[in-house]
Amino acid sequence: MRARTASLPSDQSLSLLFAVLLVACATQQAMQRVDLPRAGNVAVTEVTAADEPSYPMASNEHWVAPTPFGENEAPAYPPELLAANLPPVKVRVRVVVDEHGVVSSSSAIAAPPDYPQFFAAVQAVVGSWKYWPLVKVVPAPGVRTEIVFSDSVSTYDGQATALPFHQDYEFTFTQRDGQGTVTTAAPAP
Repeated sequence: MRARTASLPSDQSLSLLFAVLLVACATQQAMQRVDLPRAGNVAVTEVTAADEPSYPMASNEHWVAPTPFGENEAPAYPPELLAANLPPVKVRVRVVVDEHGVVSSSSAIAAPPDYPQFFAAVQAVVGSWKYWPLVKVVPAPGVRTEIVFSDSVSTYDGQATALPFHQDYEFTFTQRDGQGTVTTAAPAP
């Protein structure tokens, strides 16, 4: 079997080529700039100072350290500041927790005055944080104490007392190239 080829007269070839190019140009979409969503990450570090006031401890008692709940929410990077591509920003706060493990107040120890949005982001979440409370236990034979906090009950051998406390935290807000980075600790200064 022989293959056949068809040829167009030269004046039709030029018209067909022009029509194909015109259709190709008309269907091609113009490239548009797309802004990628930006995200920031926040690291939190507990801060302790040697000169902080503390409860006195007698030799016959022991303490159960307070522990923040694992589901305490971290603050979000203020979305309106992501486009600024700022260097890491640190906010240091004091969180005061009552004897029931509920945050009663928070205050700024150090926050950037030019960007109050960072402290506002911290305050927006720490007010709902919960803790297993600070508990002082004094041994007492045959005595068991139940302490109720945040819909939980803990039982201690001895005379137990839940006490209020405060904890300082340093939050470090970071971003790289407009994208969030995963950090487990505050970045090095």
